[in-house]
Amino acid sequence: MQKDSLCYTKFRGEPVKKLVISGYRATELGIFDSKHPGIAIIKTALKDRLLRYYEEGLEWVLISGQQGVEIWGAEVVVELKKEGIPLKLSITPPFSEFTSRLKPDKQAEFQQLVLEADFYQALTTGGYQGPWQFQERDKFLLRNTDSALVVYDDEQPASPKFFMELIGRYQETQPTFVVEQITSFDLNDTAEQMRWKEGDDHDYTL
Repeated sequence: MQKDSLCYTKFRGEPVKKLVISGYRATELGIFDSKHPGIAIIKTALKDRLLRYYEEGLEWVLISGQQGVEIWGAEVVVELKKEGIPLKLSITPPFSEFTSRLKPDKQAEFQQLVLEADFYQALTTGGYQGPWQFQERDKFLLRNTDSALVVYDDEQPASPKFFMELIGRYQETQPTFVVEQITSFDLNDTAEQMRWKEGDDHDYTL
């Protein structure tokens, strides 16, 4: 699997135009509170990388709307748009009732992101029908992007493992597709930088 955390055009030979963001669910990280300090760390790590991608030509960021890294990534895109960075956001959940089981506050947050998005379309109508919907979602995201940015550590396996495995198979026929992983080491490094900038009295821990 081609991974690159330093030069995003190293393997492709051309700028990334469309990027999919994925990674852990909030619950897989033990995050159950929107004020958890770990969210700020992850969003900062995502923002740093999105800015670098943008400087090299990034135009679109795609997510499926899963709670956790994907939602935080979408929030970063919206924040960057408000700062004058003209990135476009696409949200394509696997089915139209994808958020029906979320708490009202989370549903409201998701709907606000939908309003901020440049494109929104559920891949199937109705509710959950089977695991094939998630499989088709992942295939759709890969077919419609040039690269992936995934918050995932191989030593801490969870649901993103299946997406990473799919990327590996996809690269067999699409060798220019590159995935960049943000690992626990990267997040710890981001946390240290945030402490240095903000002061040691801030709690930047996952």
